[in-house]
Amino acid sequence: MSRYVLRYSGNQPRHNGESGVDTAAVAARAGARVIDDAPDMLLVEANSNVARKLTHLLPEWQVCAETVTPLPRVPRPAIRAAARRSSR
Repeated sequence: MSRYVLRYSGNQPRHNGESGVDTAAVAARAGARVIDDAPDMLLVEANSNVARKLTHLLPEWQVCAETVTPLPRVPRPAIRAAARRSSR
């Protein structure tokens, strides 16, 4: 199963879920497992068929596959040889 991010892209402002549609419940009924819920965004775990079904059930929401960007490796600072000799 893959993870998908659902973002609200409608014209009506949504404040604290005032639209009358419980998006998390619609996603759960479609067969997706809701992992995280925010007023204008959902993170769900589902297969691609369920994700396509969600695009039809929630036309004002964009469904995108979750992407994970790894943190870059940060080089560790090295102690210079000159600094070691001066402290002795």
